[in-house]
Amino acid sequence: MPADTDRTDLTPARSPGDAPAERRVWPVTAAIVVVGLLLLAWEVVVAVVNTAAFFGETPSRDRFIETGMLLVTSAVPVALACALGLLLGSRWGLALLAVPGLVAVAMGVDLMGRLGADRYPDRDRPVRLSDAFQDLTRPNWLAAAVLLAVLGLVLARRRRQTGIRTNPLQ
Repeated sequence: MPADTDRTDLTPARSPGDAPAERRVWPVTAAIVVVGLLLLAWEVVVAVVNTAAFFGETPSRDRFIETGMLLVTSAVPVALACALGLLLGSRWGLALLAVPGLVAVAMGVDLMGRLGADRYPDRDRPVRLSDAFQDLTRPNWLAAAVLLAVLGLVLARRRRQTGIRTNPLQ
């Protein structure tokens, strides 16, 4: 007689050839795409406000470079989000994030190529590496750090589940 806690009679019997039940991937894809698009939307709003020609005034070269770097550095969190989605089983739905990310990068490169108004002395200054770490780009680097940590956790979990070890004696 089976014990009171034995519930094997309620679970369907699986033959050895049956594949395990497939888990749904679309919620993961939707979450990654929505969070990524929110980050990109914030960046586009900041870019529009930062480079708007209020009262007919052309922004300075510094503003164009700062805004361009904001959009160009968005490629890092978008690429990490897409890599995380691929590891979690997403496929074509990530194009809903990758395509706007590429458009944002193209817009950023275009903005960095523009000259500032004539009245500014540094109208044609070159783009510097330090421009990638200005105040506006900090959310991109913060998002990239968080995504990199999550990506590391997913890879560590996957490695632990598969039983792969670097030292075969363990």
